[in-house]
Amino acid sequence: MYYQCRECKYEEARGCLPSATCGLYLLFLMGMTTAIGSFVAKMLRGDGAREPFDFGWWNLLVVPIGFFIGLIVAFIGAIVLNYLFELIEYLAFALRKCPRCGSRKWSWGYTRGFGL
Repeated sequence: MYYQCRECKYEEARGCLPSATCGLYLLFLMGMTTAIGSFVAKMLRGDGAREPFDFGWWNLLVVPIGFFIGLIVAFIGAIVLNYLFELIEYLAFALRKCPRCGSRKWSWGYTRGFGL
């Protein structure tokens, strides 16, 4: 990501997060959110929840609604996970002094365009 000194407007690209907004990175975060959510759900269910699954007619209504709700939850989780990664990177970067003016006032990380 790019960071800018608030004193002298010096700009620097640092860190491990991408410097361009990218849909593939969003899909990666959504996949991580889904994997984390699946792991947590499996741990909360335990071994006692092994019941036979009956695929009745009502699943024609429930499965599409559950799919769209799952997409929304995965998207919101990806936004939260991205914010967490940005916060960790900013806290690691904000302790540095600006090479030009020596202040430690950095802007929040930002990206440029869609990288097309």
